[in-house]
Amino acid sequence: MIAQAVASIDFASVVAVSLHDMGSRPERARRHCLLRLLPELSAHNVGTVVFESRRTQDAHDRAILTVLRRHGQVAAGMTVRWERASSDAALWAADVLAGIVTGWLGGENLWWPLFEKRVTFLEAGENHR
Repeated sequence: MIAQAVASIDFASVVAVSLHDMGSRPERARRHCLLRLLPELSAHNVGTVVFESRRTQDAHDRAILTVLRRHGQVAAGMTVRWERASSDAALWAADVLAGIVTGWLGGENLWWPLFEKRVTFLEAGENHR
């Protein structure tokens, strides 16, 4: 039911995916995804990016952003901020989509047809910096 509600919203999405083995650290996969996603959003002139805050771990994301800005891969004018999920309902929609993509990658196809035409995938990882 939640997936159907999110699917009724008119939006396009970009999803960075880092395929890795189960022994890899989640922070490493997240880093690869951010290294791929943020420059892509900047190249498409996205003005604001909002991430769900992970409190103490937000500093890792900010460090990645700083490196990307220093290397000219993310525009200085692109605003990136971290918010609590309760402060921005759009973050819930992103969580729903992330869950659907993760499920689809794992072989679950129930909700994927509602989203497949509006998801652009970016492959993230060692070879995609």
